[in-house]
Amino acid sequence: MKKSLTLSLLFVLPIFHLFAQQQAVNPEEGRTAYKNRTFYNLENFWDSSVVCDNPHKGWEFHYFDNSIVRYHNRMQPGDYLEDFPGLRNIYLRFAWSYLEPEEGVFNWQLIDTVIQQWTAKGYQISFRITCKETSGPVFATPEWVMKAGAKGNFRGDDRRKSWEPDYGDPVFLQKLEAFHKAFAARYDGKPWLAYVDIGSIGEWGEGHTAFSGWYDVPVWIVKRHIDIYKKWYKKSILIISDDFMGQRDQDDGSFDKILQYCLANGIGFRDDSSGVTWYVKLGFNYANIRSPEIFDLVWERIPVVLESDHYGAIKKDSMWDNGKRLEKGIAETHATYISFHYWPREWLAENKEVAERLLNQCGYWYFPKYALLPDTLRKGSNANYLKMTWENHGVAPAYNRYNLKLQLENTKTKQRYFISLGEANNLKWMPGRIVGEHYNLDIPPHFAAGKYNIKIGLEDDSSGKTIMLKLPLKSDRKAEDGFYKMGEIYIR
Repeated sequence: MKKSLTLSLLFVLPIFHLFAQQQAVNPEEGRTAYKNRTFYNLENFWDSSVVCDNPHKGWEFHYFDNSIVRYHNRMQPGDYLEDFPGLRNIYLRFAWSYLEPEEGVFNWQLIDTVIQQWTAKGYQISFRITCKETSGPVFATPEWVMKAGAKGNFRGDDRRKSWEPDYGDPVFLQKLEAFHKAFAARYDGKPWLAYVDIGSIGEWGEGHTAFSGWYDVPVWIVKRHIDIYKKWYKKSILIISDDFMGQRDQDDGSFDKILQYCLANGIGFRDDSSGVTWYVKLGFNYANIRSPEIFDLVWERIPVVLESDHYGAIKKDSMWDNGKRLEKGIAETHATYISFHYWPREWLAENKEVAERLLNQCGYWYFPKYALLPDTLRKGSNANYLKMTWENHGVAPAYNRYNLKLQLENTKTKQRYFISLGEANNLKWMPGRIVGEHYNLDIPPHFAAGKYNIKIGLEDDSSGKTIMLKLPLKSDRKAEDGFYKMGEIYIR
């Protein structure tokens, strides 16, 4: 932190010293000039009410949840929720048996149809394939696995029992690995794949056995499952529920053993407990985050996922509180992806303001702070530069590098020129820090001399097409092409 702040202050503090007694050349532009230099105070244009629905962060929708029936089932044909603020990810959580009803016979069409429809609209996809459900199919693990000799039991209450495999049984593990080998061969590393959950143990793939006797799955078995995912998903982000560690009854060191194994293998974490009434009864804090300390070990390198309980249950138990529990959970876990369980149109109708507010706070949220340039840029000169400071008001960094560009627009001809600022590195714009960067500007000889509007823009091209990131600046700063005006400058 000190290094980034110091780098910023090296050029910010002298600016204030030089300009302390100067009259702004154009106060409404936040521009001050002194000794052939121009300083822009971009804080004058900040507007935190702007909805910054940017890539690789935001809301995810549980399209398949507990089964393949909900929560997509009330949506109208052709409704892709494109008006949902910051909805970027479609989460598919469902049982293994839906995809491999017979050994080696795969029903890829079930998810390929969803993938094709939603990725065409710019969405990412995430997966969790489960081996035990409580309200989905009786056999989340395909029945043919049991018939092949895998051990297991029917577990549950008098109303509903479902088959739970012995998660360490060699037949089960062999069949599970064969499935993930085939699944990874088809989907691992796809540009639209946000992450894959390790979800092959416990109720709903969360790693606990709350409906199956509250027993602790042995550590060696948990490690064996992690090994399967690590072996076959070589290009994808892997995420595991904190319940694999935290929801264990035996204080035998297994929490730390699983935690350290996850860290050693580069596994990220998710929390599935926000708004769950049971956690309040157990005495956990307002955010319902049982083990906030584990997220602090990964968030700087791997995105965190925070899932809220089913919205119907949250409302029934008066646990929603206008999204404030989830908001506190975002801060505690440094969450980049946040999710809801419910029919999306009904949820959005009641929570539009919540969707916008929490979207901005999760993940990264970039604010350009100051800019310093020569008052005139000279063609062919090596003395052209741009210095900028940035603040990240979100709770996490970005995990994808974006392209910072400078746009120079001739005020007379409207011809535009673009300069890539290759020295910019948004991966270092960490939350809670003020980061300063220096960019060299090469002004080619073919640039026409004259007065120019100077603009900045951040681009994401990871999907194969260019997406301009939204910045929290006033609307009159933003041009139609997604660049933001800083002010005016001369080129000689």
